[in-house]
Parts: sequence; structure tokens; C-alpha cells
Amino acid sequence: MSVRSLAIAALGMGTPVAVGLMLGHAEAGFTIGLGAILLAGAPTGVRGSATTSPPGLSHTLAPALTAVAAATAVAGWPWSDLAVIALAAAAGLLSGYSRPVAGDAIRFTIYLVLSVGFLDGAAAHRGAAALIFGSGALWNIALRGILAGGRRRQEGPVPETRRGPTDAQRRAAFRRTLHTLEGWQYPLRLALGLGIASVLRHLWPTHHFYWILLTVALLTQRRIEHVPVKIMQRLAGTLGGVLLTGTILVCFSAPIARGIVACLLATVVPLARARSYLLYATVSTPLILLVLDIGRSVAPSLLLDRVVATLAGGLTVMALNGLVDRRPSNGG
Repeated sequence: MSVRSLAIAALGMGTPVAVGLMLGHAEAGFTIGLGAILLAGAPTGVRGSATTSPPGLSHTLAPALTAVAAATAVAGWPWSDLAVIALAAAAGLLSGYSRPVAGDAIRFTIYLVLSVGFLDGAAAHRGAAALIFGSGALWNIALRGILAGGRRRQEGPVPETRRGPTDAQRRAAFRRTLHTLEGWQYPLRLALGLGIASVLRHLWPTHHFYWILLTVALLTQRRIEHVPVKIMQRLAGTLGGVLLTGTILVCFSAPIARGIVACLLATVVPLARARSYLLYATVSTPLILLVLDIGRSVAPSLLLDRVVATLAGGLTVMALNGLVDRRPSNGG
């Protein structure tokens, strides 16, 4: 983990929050900071590995801004959940085209569900909120450029990479997957999970159950784990993050104190992302909730809703995974 990554995370959240507090617009500062951490970095649920390099900026920025634009178009309408489910299912289906497209599709889905939930909570100024949220990504780009310095000039020649399949080969392989259940299992699980989450949300409209949809989007993976280790880690981390959020909201009521805490969490995010799903979910969840719940009174019922929603979303994902994974195998 480089010092540059930590500096980008700290300044990405810290600078907008500090400026927002000084100008009396803490909500805008938090929103830009969250956009800088999430929209132009690997989102919750999408992380690299020790053997793969992190995605390029185009593979994080384009899905993010597209998702914000789509969320702005559908948020607040009676049919917004149906639009989110349809868009997520379409992205899930396209994820079978190639590995880069899969990463973009997953990022788009998570950003879309997150953005719609965020914009629904800002009904009075939805357009401005979307613009502010999206500007966080541009702030992150500016930081990367400023802190890059002469790094590129010092890099050696780019090593030759193995030639991958052509576009024609990818299209042919993708069309073949559309004739198999394997090609449809991810979009089907994602659409069914989001649909169940939407039904649960509308059955209890007085509760803050939109978090169920975000939990489903975060936990649904393209490949089904026979033993859901990653899901359990992320579920436990999300629950821990909800409880940590409650502690922060209760112990730190002043906006400046919450701003300091948010900056500290943002600085830890790159380290947590490199360590484990459990730690990353625990650290990133409070950042999301601090913005989603900004301006709301802290009540035990709100925190309980988040815990119940997390459990409901996790159980929904595991139930659908178990249902699809029980299909009979073709020998071997």
C-alpha cells in the first residue's frame, strides 16, 4: 500500500469535508468526499487481488458517472425500484462478455443502487445532490493527477502482455453463454434478490429498508461459493459497520467531530481493502451510512432497521445462491 494511495484517500474525504464545514454546508462536503472515495475508487464489493492490478481509471469512472446519471433519471419515481432491477439485470447479463466488462457491470450496479438510495433521501434537491455526488469522482481524478508528479516518467517500459481473444471471439463466446443456465444465473439471482428486497422494503414503508437492496447488490457475486465464506465475511463486516456507525453517531454529535471520524475512516479504506472483505466492509459501511443518514435524528429504531436490513439482504442472497447451486450437475 503506497503513501500516495493513503494521501488520496485522506485528502479525498478530508478536503471537501473541511471546506463544507467552513462554508456551513457539511452535507455537501460529506457527499463530495463519499463520491471521491467510492465513485473513483474500487467500490464496496469490487476489489483487486494480490495477483491482479487495480482497474484503470476509465473502468471505475465511466460506470460511476453512468450510474449517477441513470440514478438521477429514475430516483424518486414510483417505478424506480423496477428501473433499478431492470438496469442491474441488464448489466449482470453483459458481465458475461469479458472480465473487464464484468468488473464495469458490477461497479455500475453497486453505484446505481447506492446512488438511487442516496438521491431518494435528498428529494428536495435531487438534481443538485447528484451533481455534488458525481463531482467527488472529478475531485479524486484531480488528486491523482496532482500527486502523480513525475511518477510516469520514472516507470520503465511496459512489458509485453499475452494477446487475448479478439472481439469476434468474445462475441461468439458470449452468444454461446446465452444458451446456457450458467450465462443467466448471475443476472437472475441479482434481479430476484433485488426484487425480493424491494418487496420487503415496500411491505414496511415506515422503516429504512432500502439498505436491503444495497446489501443484496453488495453481496451477490458472479460465481456462487459452495461455502459462502466471502458472503459471511462481508455480512459480518457490514453488521459490524452498522454497529460502528451507531457508536459514531451517538458519541460524536458535532459535525466537525463526525468530519474528523469520516476522514480517519477514509484513510483506512485502502488499507482495509487490501487486507480482507471483513475489514473493508466494517470500515466502508460507516462512510456510506454517515452520508445516507446525514441530517436525520439518531434513534435506536434507525440503527435497528439497518441491522435487520443487513440480515435480510444477506439471507436473501444466500437463499438464492443455495437454490441455484442445487441444480443437478452433468456428471463429473
